[in-house]
Amino acid sequence: MSEQPPKQPAPAPFSPEDMARRRRRSVALALVLAGLVVFFFVVTLVKTGPAIMNRPL
Repeated sequence: MSEQPPKQPAPAPFSPEDMARRRRRSVALALVLAGLVVFFFVVTLVKTGPAIMNRPL
């Protein structure tokens, strides 16, 4: 009754090519996200215009 399912073998470790591919993909994703942050920041500044300097601190 306490029969356990067969254990699966451990996955093979990543090869150096896989790790390099993963790193390139991570860097590309980080650059895209940083670009979006800059884009939204610039759009926000453009939409508020020069009125952003006329606010009380």
